[in-house]
Order: sequence, then structure tokens, then C-alpha cells
Amino acid sequence: MAEAIIDVLNQKIMRLCEKIITHGLPIFDFTVSIAFYLRTYDSAQIKITLMQIGGAILVGAWLVKLLEEESVEYFKKNMVLVLPLIAFLASGIYSWSHSPFFYASANELVRRVVYISLALISMKEVNSDQKFRRLFGWLFWACFVAVFYGVIQHLDYLYFPPPPEQGLDPFIWRQAFSARVFSTFGNPNFFGDFLVVLNPLLLAMYLHKRKKWIIILWLMVSANVIWTASKGAWLGYAVGILAFVFFAVAFFVHANKVKVRKILWVLALGTVIVVSVGMYKNIAGRTDSASFRIFTWLSTWEMINTHPWIGTGIGTYYVTYPAWRRPQIFFIEGRHNTETDHPEDEYLEVWYDEGFIGMGIFLWLIGVYLTMGIRNMRVFSENYIEKNKVDQRAYYQLGILSALIAQLAHNFVCVSLRFVSAGIFLWLMIGLAGALAANSPLPKDTLEPPAPPNKLPKLLKRSLQAGVVLAALYFIKIFYGYFDADVNHNLAIFFSKQGQWVEALNHYDTVAGENPSFIMAHYFMGNVYNDRWQPGDAALSIKKYEDVWRLAPNYVQSHHQAGLIYMKWAEDEKRQIGECHAKGDKAGEMAHTATLNGLWGKALAEFELYREVDPIFPVNYYRIAMVYMEMGDYNRAEATYLAHINYPENLKKAPHNAWVEDWAVRRKGEYSDTYGYLGYLAASRNDTQKAEGYYLKSVELNPENVNVLKNLAVLYGRTGRMDKSIPVWQKLYAIAPHDPDVQRVFQQKK
Repeated sequence: MAEAIIDVLNQKIMRLCEKIITHGLPIFDFTVSIAFYLRTYDSAQIKITLMQIGGAILVGAWLVKLLEEESVEYFKKNMVLVLPLIAFLASGIYSWSHSPFFYASANELVRRVVYISLALISMKEVNSDQKFRRLFGWLFWACFVAVFYGVIQHLDYLYFPPPPEQGLDPFIWRQAFSARVFSTFGNPNFFGDFLVVLNPLLLAMYLHKRKKWIIILWLMVSANVIWTASKGAWLGYAVGILAFVFFAVAFFVHANKVKVRKILWVLALGTVIVVSVGMYKNIAGRTDSASFRIFTWLSTWEMINTHPWIGTGIGTYYVTYPAWRRPQIFFIEGRHNTETDHPEDEYLEVWYDEGFIGMGIFLWLIGVYLTMGIRNMRVFSENYIEKNKVDQRAYYQLGILSALIAQLAHNFVCVSLRFVSAGIFLWLMIGLAGALAANSPLPKDTLEPPAPPNKLPKLLKRSLQAGVVLAALYFIKIFYGYFDADVNHNLAIFFSKQGQWVEALNHYDTVAGENPSFIMAHYFMGNVYNDRWQPGDAALSIKKYEDVWRLAPNYVQSHHQAGLIYMKWAEDEKRQIGECHAKGDKAGEMAHTATLNGLWGKALAEFELYREVDPIFPVNYYRIAMVYMEMGDYNRAEATYLAHINYPENLKKAPHNAWVEDWAVRRKGEYSDTYGYLGYLAASRNDTQKAEGYYLKSVELNPENVNVLKNLAVLYGRTGRMDKSIPVWQKLYAIAPHDPDVQRVFQQKK
């Protein structure tokens, strides 16, 4: 009786796990593709959370099922497919173990665990034609939702006013990328990667089914690829078409079907021509996109060479890259407070993360599955030709292999594999390719799971299964905390903008507690203390920046912000010195003076650290010069301004001359301002000749620099050269008639 009860329990556990995996896997892919949530700080956070929580559920159910099966025969039999995946997982674990940045590596390791597990689950559990059809059906529904919303976004841009007016797209992020569609993915490049995968899958199913809805959906995919305006997506789309046509002609279309072959080759040739012309025009019109990648790749190569064999650590690229970023990137982006999280090339990032060894494992894995896919397609298609019998596996393999090749090509120039919405599909395609090879012949319907052998002691088995369930629940709790942290981060930003500092800090504390790796929360807390500026806030602000540096030593503009805190703190000390002087408190005056000098020194140290990271940010130079002037060192202040002006010349020399350009032309206004500050400094030292020269150089760069023109007019007036002063004031009246100083001068004349 007891044995019968145990057998029933075993079967129930097996069936439950089977249902979770069979239905959960396609729903997982569907929801990650279409989900977005606009009340978190990052609209894609919901995708990350679904990957983490959904992955924990699927992996947990699979491990429980494996323990119930008590067999490793499947893995032994398919070791040639399983081993590369296990090796790549082991590479990620080893990379995490020696990483200098625990949290950055841990976050990426979680993804690696989920991705590899999904590949293994797909390989073993998608073991019938029924399951393949179910999975492809969910993928095509996800595709329809995504491309239909893409059509809405395109029409919204063409026929409706820009935000904040209402449009066809009902969501707050409408037209976030101007004309470029991004659908449910929040980014045109990630949406493009999804379309790159679905493109050949749809073509393969159309070749097999000849259903009109498939070709209509494919046409919608093609239109959306164009509307993403993503050159990487265009490249991947073209490669997918080429791979599909090549394999279709080689294995599926009989030699006597000349018309079909011609249609396929025309499709391939037309795609190549259209995409090539489009990419050429896009690159010619936006050379910054190409130069951005060149400089990013050069920096990445230098980073790789620091630890070429074992890498720096999985997921650490965004942490270390700021110290290696080429200055030209700032000229290209036109901003200084942005991050580059990835190098726009998946292969370079794997090499940087895990070294030559990890890169070798990754290429081995890809090589195994591409080779196996081609061999299987030959076998499956010959089975169809010789026996005049449709073998579904041939068409599945055609779509999967073409999609895999297209995505791998796309990721030579894009990093979407590092993002959940695209990353899951690489490993899904690999898993499905393995499923076609491992589960041969592929049964039509799902088979009843075999009875477990019951070799393990029951208590041990149930204890292990309970441990798996508890671990899954624990990680679900942690991952939900990450999602809640993103919600609280969004609320904290709202309250800080309203000046509700206590509420903002409370929410930031929640963020830091639920997700200790959330760097931005610490950074923003430092900014809140700076904005509030109550007694003690200066030290609290610096402490939060120190928390930032423990996670990311060169995060965005944190060192510049710290320098500003020290300058602001120094102003408080100057007031204290004045109060002590008024009271005749010499001891207090001396103590505050010592503190003041120390704060100026710390400010300079932080500004110089930021200059190492970003040597063209003008405001950083201005702050350094200001500190030197406070310290009475006017020569160093002048040298600092000149260093800003002269820096672009360094970019014409090695190792910065991979893409030679007169970068300073892009920011003439900034250099005009710097010459203006030089002129003001010289004038304050009564060096009128030098001041005039600097002012004239400033006006040469920016003829409408109002502040400099006013200073020049005043300089001419003070030195008795009214014949030069009056024309400058007249010019100022023409370009800035409402300026208070200009109005005052002309009112006096009246």
C-alpha cells in the first residue's frame, strides 16, 4: 500500500513538473517579449524580473523533475551537445569567482545560469512535435503583438503631433526615439534583434505550411525592421534571408523547381541590395555611429589585453570601461553624464569578461551547434525527398539555424544578447537545435513520462527536492525585491524633484536594501544630500559617493560631483572663518582655515580624477581653475584653462588617431567660453593686452558670445578705446537687445 502511494506521488510530481515546463517555457518567451512596465525607473525591468523569476520557476521545476527521474542517461547519450553548454556555464562561474566586482559579476552570472538552463531544458523537454508547434505558436503570437504595436508607433509618428500632445500610441514613452519604432522592447536595437530571429522562422514555416497569415506577418516584420532604423538589425535581417535562401536551395527545393529557386535567389539578392544601400546611406549620413563603434572597440581591445587569458570578470565591462573610454566618444555623444554598458560586439565582450579561454569555449559551443544543425538539416531534408514524406524537423531546423546565424551576425555590431529580450532567444534557438538532434525520431505527441527507478533513498530525494523548491522561492523573493527596488527608485526620483527630501531618501534606502548592486541609487542619494544641504549633509553626500565607488570606481560624473561637494563645503568654512574673525576668535579662524585648505585639496583631487576619465569636460576645468584662484594660484588657473583648449590636439596623435578629425570644431562654443574665462582672468590681473587677445579669440570661435563681447567692450572702454568699444556695444544691441547690461548702456546714451 505504501509503495502504491509513493508511486502515485512520484507520478504527480512528474506530471506537475512536466506541465510547468511544457506550458511555462512558451509563456515565458511570450511574456518576456511583450511585457513592459512604465512605472519602474527602467521600462525593461519587468523583462529582467520575468527572466529571473520565470527562470527560477522553470529551473526549479526541471531540477525537481530530474531528481524524480533519477537518471543521467540522457546527458551521457548527448554529451557532445551538453558539454559545451556546461563548459560555458563553468566559464561564467569561474569568471565570477575571480572578479574584482562581486555584484556586477553576480548579476551577469544569474543571467548565464538562466540562459544555459533554458537551453538545456529546451533541449531535453521540447521532445515532441506537439511541443514544437506549441512553442512556435506562442512565438508567432508574441511577434504579432510586437509588430502590430510597431505599426501603431510608426503611424503615431507620421500622423500625430509629438509629445506632450496625445497620439495613436497611448503610452507615455511614445516617440521616445523619434521616428524609430521600438515596440514593447523599449529600444529599437533590441526590437530589431527580436525581428532578426523571427524573420527566418516565419519564412521556414511559410515554406512548409504555405499559409497566407505567415507571409503577412513576415511582411509586417520586414516593415518593422526598416522602421527601427537599426543598421545592426538590417545586417542581421539580410544575413537571415541569405542563410534561409542558401539552405532552402541546397536542401529543400528540387533542382527541377527552377521558378522557386529563382524567386528565392531574387529575394536574397534584392535584400542584399536594399540593405546595403540603406546601410551605406545611413552610415554616410551618420558617420558618428561608425566612429563610435571604432573607438569603443579600440578601447575594448586595450581592456582585453589587461587580462587576455582569463578575463577581468563576467559582467564587469560597464564598471571598468570609463577608465578606458576614448575622449572622442564625448565629442560624438555630445554629453558627459552617460554610460556605455557594452562594447557593441558580443564577441569582444565575452573575450573581455572571460578571456581567451572563455571566448574559445563560446566559439566551440557555437561551432558545435551550427555544424550539428547543418548535418541534421541534410538528414531531415533527405528523409523528406527520398520518402516523399514531410518531416517537420527539416523546417524547424531550417528556421532555427537561419535565425541563429542571423542573430550571431547581428551581434558582431550590437550587444543585444546582453539584454534579456534578445538574450533568451539565442539560447532558445541553441536549445531547440539540440532538441531536434537529441530527440530523434521526434514523436508527434508528448509521451507519458516513464516511471522513476526509485534508486535514491526516499528521504534523500524528497529532501533534495524540498531544497530546490526552497532555493527557488528564496531567489524569487530576491528577484522580486530587485523589481520593487526599481519601482522605489522611480518614486525616489519623483520625490527628489519635488524637494521632498525625507521621502526621497526613504525610498532610496529601500532601493539600496532590496538591490545592493543598484549603483544609481547611491549616486542619486549623494545628489539629494547635496541639494538638501543641511548640517552634516556634505559628509553624508561624500559617503554615498564612496558607496558608489565601491561598486563602480569611475561611475558617470561621481568624482566631479564629489569635487563640487568639497567646493560647496569650503564655502561653508569660509563663512565660518568670517564669523570667527568678526568675533576675534583666532583659534577658531585658524582651525577653519586648515579645514578650508584641506577641502580645496580634496576638491582638486576629485576633479583631477574626473579629468583622467573625461579630459574634455569644460566645467571640470573651470572648477579646477576656480579652486586655484581661491587658493591665489593664478598661474595654475591659467594653465588649467589652456589645458582644456589644447587637449584636442592630443587626439591627432597615437594612440588616439584611429579616426582623425578636427574634434574641437564640434564644440567651438565651449572653447570660446574657455578663452573668455582666460580673458577675464588676465583682465583681473591688469594684463589688458593678453585679455584682449583671449577675448578676440573667443569671439572668433563664437561671434555671438554675449558675455565675452560685454567684457571686451568694457575692456576697450576702460583703456580709453571708445572707437572700438562702441561698435562692440552696437553689435551686442543687435544680437541681445534685452540683456540688462546692454539696455543700461544704451539708456545712459539716451
